[in-house]
Amino acid sequence: MKKTIRLITPLLLTVAALAACTADYDEPEQPKTRQDEVPADSIKVDSTESTEEGYAVISPVPVSEEVKEFFDEALPYLPMERSPFSFSPNKDSEFFVINSEQEFRDLYKGEKDLPQLDFEHYTLIIGQMIMGGVSYYLDTIELRIYGDKNVLTIHTREPQYMYCALYNMYFWGVFPKIAKEIDKSILWLNTKM
Repeated sequence: MKKTIRLITPLLLTVAALAACTADYDEPEQPKTRQDEVPADSIKVDSTESTEEGYAVISPVPVSEEVKEFFDEALPYLPMERSPFSFSPNKDSEFFVINSEQEFRDLYKGEKDLPQLDFEHYTLIIGQMIMGGVSYYLDTIELRIYGDKNVLTIHTREPQYMYCALYNMYFWGVFPKIAKEIDKSILWLNTKM
């Protein structure tokens, strides 16, 4: 009997902890797509936006519905789903800078046809970050250009409650052609709802 109680107690404590994390909260308003788009009229494709903090910002360019649909399907939103892209399973964050159709094909292991992207003029960035709660969702992705390096910056939003679970948050963006190498780390900025 004592052995059974010892086995069941951790299970009951886990269930109680999960219930406490989600109790008394209304279902959040989720974004309409997995990645909110930057409004097309606010993007300057051929220039960067200067800031007073000593860096310039490059935002993703508008893309076709075909490209959006491909990434909405290829980059899962649910915590237990795996992406058909070749991400390392043991890394907290990882991203790929893709400058050719061959690099895109080599990275994608799924069965859908790849969307057409003009790699002569554009660079695709695709990545993942392990998040500590499934209420986080992607707000924007941008490149910050400092004097000697480029830094990938991810902005997320977090509602006032949190579901307790680790999950992979995937992100992507098509940028004007990037000549300079991008720093391997990701700058993550979070904004509460």
